[in-house]
Parts: sequence; C-alpha cells; structure tokens
Amino acid sequence: MKSIIKSKTTWLISVIFIICVLFFVVFYDPGSKSSVEAPAAVTEQDGYQVVTIQAKGDGFYPDHVEIKAGVPTKINFIKTTSLTCIRAVDSEGLGFDVYLKKGDNFTTLEDLKPGTYQFDCDMYMYHGTITVV
Repeated sequence: MKSIIKSKTTWLISVIFIICVLFFVVFYDPGSKSSVEAPAAVTEQDGYQVVTIQAKGDGFYPDHVEIKAGVPTKINFIKTTSLTCIRAVDSEGLGFDVYLKKGDNFTTLEDLKPGTYQFDCDMYMYHGTITVV
C-alpha cells in the first residue's frame, strides 16, 4: 500500500512540474523586460512631432518623454504584448484616455503648453511623464 501512495505522489509531483514548465515556456516573454530604457523616438512627420512609447508587460518604455511646446504631437502607444494588465493609458493633464489594442495606438495633442504631465495605465500601476519644453 505504501509503494502505491508513494508512486501516486511521485506521479502527481511530476505532472505539476511538467505543467509549470509548460506554463513558463508558453507565457514567458523575454522581450517584455527592459533593463535599459531606450530614448523615445521623436520624429517629424507631416507637421507633427511623433513620439513612440511602448506599453510592455512591465510598464512604459521609455517612461519619460521630452517634446517641444506649440508643435502638434502624435503619441503612438505601441502595445507589444497581450500578456499585460495595461489595457488603457490616460493623462488628466493632457486630456486623453486611450484604449490600447495590440499594436499601434495613436493619440493627437494640439497646442501643448510647457510643463510636465503624467500619464498612467488604467489601473494606476505604471506611470510615465511627458515634459513639454
């Protein structure tokens, strides 16, 4: 009787271990962690300054952006993974609230005044700032 229980326990532990390994293999996203933040890509296009910010599994990259005052701006929040709690991004100071689908998500800002403005994910777990100079 003891050997049957021992073998069932060993079998159960093996199954749990295999499930954990499979879960890790399927859901681990090595691209979601960034030890070094890349500077924001601010480009000029059709009279707009265009800023790219990535919404990854562990926050916004970069989480600080500097742009010019008085220039119309398009911000592209690129959601790189579906495995994140970031579903939307908003900024009370800049007046936007954008639902994020996977891929490109543009919002347009006109007539920016100098200052530093905060943006947050919809759960207020991840934050960033936009400084207008």
